[in-house]
Amino acid sequence: MNMARRIALGVAILSASGLGFSVYTMARRVAEHNERERKVYFFKEILKRDFEYKGVPVHITDINPGTPDWHINVAYGPENLRLRVSIPGNPKLPDLVAYNDWLRILLFAEARHMTGATLQEKVDSGEVPQRLAIVTRSPLPGAEPGKWQDVWKSGWAYDFYEFDNGQFKHERYTYPTGKPNRDPKPGQLPADTWQFQAASAVTPQTQRPSNRFTMDGLNATGWTLPAAAWSTMLLLGSIAIVVAPRRRTKAVAQNETPG
Repeated sequence: MNMARRIALGVAILSASGLGFSVYTMARRVAEHNERERKVYFFKEILKRDFEYKGVPVHITDINPGTPDWHINVAYGPENLRLRVSIPGNPKLPDLVAYNDWLRILLFAEARHMTGATLQEKVDSGEVPQRLAIVTRSPLPGAEPGKWQDVWKSGWAYDFYEFDNGQFKHERYTYPTGKPNRDPKPGQLPADTWQFQAASAVTPQTQRPSNRFTMDGLNATGWTLPAAAWSTMLLLGSIAIVVAPRRRTKAVAQNETPG
């Protein structure tokens, strides 16, 4: 083995070790970041028109179904919330199916420092209390269903009506237009919140925005990501040097003929 191949072999061994160490450290950093920083959410959809929340009856009825003035009324104890049907469906569908494109009623809980399975167990046992909210999506004002304005996501608005001791607590946000690793503009859906997660339930799957924790996890890798990249390139380059001379020597031997 000549000197160049010996050096390349040493570099290959060192770069392989560096790659293994940097990938292991990267995985630990991301896991620790997600456990420390990332919120975990639990959602359960309510599908019936009539149910109870913390002992208070909830009743949902249609007003002028199938007409341009189609609304629904949500009676929560003595309170009544009237919502315009922003994306009409088939009024003959059962329960709340006709509203699936624009409205969902969600029981939810949020926590940190635990897995999704652990949170679900704590919710089921009553250790973590559940909350209840209506989330709706409204297209650009004046957009006709099925037209291009209907899918112009920058014009979408999301309304959240949380059931709060016999009253509705209302918030409104618009579709986030910034990059996932940047804070949203004022009034846009804040990343890594229950509102962001709930909005996904009424957003077409191909149009759902990226949550910021994916970029936060990438940022948490720190030096390990470039170290892994450089180690990979050095490993591939050194292997090429070690292997290439052997292939050339074998090729020459095969082409030689007896004198």
